[in-house]
Amino acid sequence: MQHFKIVNIHTNKVINLNYNELQTMLRANRKDFFYNYTIQRIQKTNILKNIIAFLIVSFVSIALLMLGSILDKI
Repeated sequence: MQHFKIVNIHTNKVINLNYNELQTMLRANRKDFFYNYTIQRIQKTNILKNIIAFLIVSFVSIALLMLGSILDKI
């Protein structure tokens, strides 16, 4: 899910919202929203995804090293 950082231009108050919450806020304050707020998209990564990617890269590199050593013996 996408997350957004909303900053009030006048007070510098920061609000972190997901996509659905941002849509609700826009519906309620559409008239003056863009005069008072800036929107920045936040990229949130899941630590589990990072661990899985690390394991996959590790196993593939080990497999390539083993394949290289087998091909050297031939």
